[in-house]
Amino acid sequence: MSIHLFLTGAQTSVPVLNTPDESAMAGYFIPLLQLPDQWNDNDRLVLQLLSDPQVWEKNEHDFLSHIVPMLDMPGSSSSIVQRFSTFTNFLQQQGYSPEKIGSMLIRYSRYGENLDLMPLKFSPLRKFLQDLLRSTDALTIQPYLQRWYQLNWNSLFFRLLAKSHPDLEIPYLEKKLSGPISGYLNSDLANALLQNNFAKYEPLLLQIGTQPDATVAVQLGVQLALTNYQPDVYQANLLPLFRQYLQEFSQAPDTEEGYASSILQAETTGSYPLSLIALHGLLQHNAAEAVDYLLQFIRAQREIPPACFEILGQRLQQQAVPVLMEALEKGYDIKLLLPVMEQVESTRYFEQLWPYTLHKLKSVRMAVAVILAKDPEAFPKAAELMQHKKAEQRLTATLILCSINTPEARELIKDALHNEINDDARDLMLETLGNTIRYEADMETVNSLIASARSRYKLNRPLEKWMDDQSLPLLWTKDGQQLPLEATRFLLYRMSRIREMGADVEAKPLLKLLDPVRNDDFAMGLFNMYEQHEGDTRLKFLLATAALTGHHKLAAALQANIGSWINERRPRQAEHALAAMALQANSKSLQIVEYYAKKYTTRRVLLGTAARNALVRAAAELELTLHELGDKAVPDLEFEGRYKPFDMKGDTWKGFVDNNFRIAYLNRKGKRPKTPPTAASKETKKFFKELQKQLPAMAAKQAGRLQQFLVNQRSWKAAQWLELFLHNPLMFVFANRLIWAVYDEENQLMTSFRCTEDSRLITISGATIELPPFGSVRLLHPLQADEQAIAQWKAHLAEHNIIPAFEQLDRQATALQPDQQLLTTIADFEDIAMDQDVIHEHLLSRGWQPQTNEEGVAHTWFKSNDIQQVEARIATYNIYQESGTRCKFGNLYFTRQLTTDHLSSAAAAPAEMLQLYKVPPVFYSEAVTDIAILRVKMELV
Repeated sequence: MSIHLFLTGAQTSVPVLNTPDESAMAGYFIPLLQLPDQWNDNDRLVLQLLSDPQVWEKNEHDFLSHIVPMLDMPGSSSSIVQRFSTFTNFLQQQGYSPEKIGSMLIRYSRYGENLDLMPLKFSPLRKFLQDLLRSTDALTIQPYLQRWYQLNWNSLFFRLLAKSHPDLEIPYLEKKLSGPISGYLNSDLANALLQNNFAKYEPLLLQIGTQPDATVAVQLGVQLALTNYQPDVYQANLLPLFRQYLQEFSQAPDTEEGYASSILQAETTGSYPLSLIALHGLLQHNAAEAVDYLLQFIRAQREIPPACFEILGQRLQQQAVPVLMEALEKGYDIKLLLPVMEQVESTRYFEQLWPYTLHKLKSVRMAVAVILAKDPEAFPKAAELMQHKKAEQRLTATLILCSINTPEARELIKDALHNEINDDARDLMLETLGNTIRYEADMETVNSLIASARSRYKLNRPLEKWMDDQSLPLLWTKDGQQLPLEATRFLLYRMSRIREMGADVEAKPLLKLLDPVRNDDFAMGLFNMYEQHEGDTRLKFLLATAALTGHHKLAAALQANIGSWINERRPRQAEHALAAMALQANSKSLQIVEYYAKKYTTRRVLLGTAARNALVRAAAELELTLHELGDKAVPDLEFEGRYKPFDMKGDTWKGFVDNNFRIAYLNRKGKRPKTPPTAASKETKKFFKELQKQLPAMAAKQAGRLQQFLVNQRSWKAAQWLELFLHNPLMFVFANRLIWAVYDEENQLMTSFRCTEDSRLITISGATIELPPFGSVRLLHPLQADEQAIAQWKAHLAEHNIIPAFEQLDRQATALQPDQQLLTTIADFEDIAMDQDVIHEHLLSRGWQPQTNEEGVAHTWFKSNDIQQVEARIATYNIYQESGTRCKFGNLYFTRQLTTDHLSSAAAAPAEMLQLYKVPPVFYSEAVTDIAILRVKMELV
């Protein structure tokens, strides 16, 4: 309470905080502190609280973690000087020496937690530290060295030291190259040094490796590092060191081992234990000798790196079997051995593996099953295992039979599936069978599945004691057949087995036959049951079943409740509702799910993720791509096809969307009147008035999608294009105002066309065409037509007063030049330097996304093409100036598309880059043009 009184001015004396909890409370106010040059009276009150030695000791780390990263924020020269002066004065009041100030700034800046040895780039904090260390002499630099000898490697301190005291660089590196494990070389640091400047640091490594007290591990580490960069010179030195190291290691106690970088697997460099590198090297020269060492390790039950067995299998094949058998007998983790055994063809270990079908871990049983399927006696043994009393073992038998995959094996699985009483085992069998099991959507199949469930006594009573399934309306099929109660029970029984919101594989045949319009009341009955149980997670299958059987009533109920469930903080129910709406896959429901997916990206992140996952799962459930599901979300405006009929004094008029995305009308004669229909009902007028308000936003959203599809070259099957663009009132306008291209089965351009207002598809010559059933349709890009064709289409649009829905034929196109085809980078943009905000705004508007570092600063921008699975990437560099932050570009390059999980702060290695001729031409053109046009903006500025 005294803290509150002090901070609000009710108490002038600084409160005494005696307990650790009270001291910790003072730290709650640290996030409120501003930049030191902006500290005001409120900040100074918090600083007074923190100044007490006991309070400072408790909160020092949090204070520095909050303030130090902020010191690099842009500002004027005077404000930056004031910033560091104020901050260092405060730290001096806390008893900090100049060295401690510098060291803590280095440590908490987080710039040095890497192996970056490139010259320092200017920033306010780095400039201050550089000046601080330059001001030290041979004596005052010693406290820095003493501290940083003890702390972990820090690249920022090293670069500052090398710049201010070049004579101390090598002695410092000698210390840091030993460890962090005693007796081993710091391999990562050694490789970073050699990569940065081999000629400079090669003598240092050689000196360390030849010192009298250098261990064999250090000598081997040095030679491995040097071999990575000059194999022709140093490769020959490795073999004797491999032998010496393995000899020492085999006799030493089982302690922590050092690592080094080497090429062992897939011809890529990785970090591996020295024993593994030595065994690998020895295997290449004397396999028998290496195997002897490995058997020694196994018999002594020493820890062996998992990759060791994998490399053993790759190098020795059949000769690896004795080692694997020995490891199996000595109790090594079978999960490590099984992948290697799977690669090695041998009948010697089959008998020893069959007992592992009883293993408690599912992962082990599954891996063993794949190997045992190769056993000549696999079928009869698996058939016997299928009779086991435990469901887990029956599942293992199923896995073996699936791998055997003979007609007899499949028949045995089918019989077991229909006879299996344990639903968990059946689910595992169905999951194991996956796509190999397919049911026809007809009543014969449905009746067979119902009969099978009946024989297993699954349909004798309601699914739950509380569930009155007889109160639900009976199900109707699309052909008008009303199904018995048993069909309802079967549907609920199978849907109760789902783990994710979707259709159970055995329920799908029945679901495909059901009429959603006539089953809307059935779906509402399930919805009410779900609501009565307050969204119990175990009952989410009720909502999924309702979504897959219902129509407009259910859609309205979901739409009406989703908002309240979110506001009432019922996240599970909200997630289930989002998944159900996505499964319904009607325009309005999908729009709502898309809305929440985009709305909740920075807050209520779990809900936004649930919405995005719901769309992904719904697309998979409906066997659609996400873009095809997006087509289903295009608003139909509650029209009947392209028109909205309404009554006008006893006549039927029609509303439609004209080429300017405005509501227009046709009278009963099909003529367009000059004035709106004033005699229409109030409801009709209100409907069209509200719709007109929404049309610009709807049109802008679809224009954005189509522009992206132009860049990514999305194609529609002919039937899909006709359904979407000729029957949807909104998309019909785009069919009119854009130029399209039709491609044949070989992906060759057949012709370009445009849709007229009377729905004819015409070529540039005016000929009417029909889309071939086998054809596909894309938006025409200027790269895909010659100059004459482009000019003719422009003239055609002008003649018919058609304004393109967005820039299409006038887009700047950049073709790849012959001398660039084998290149992987484009270095033409390094002259572009502009205000950071201008560049960021431009790139975002062109569909690029930033990749940021820990401080939230964009260092790379990427543009993804999820259709052609390629990505454009370009590095950016910030230049801090008194007037603000300017941004410069690095090289532009292309990679296979990376997922969010794979994005890292490091630039892609050259091996990951695509040669430019492998980049789709349109995407190449768009990415290059996006950056190139900034040069024009720069010149204008």
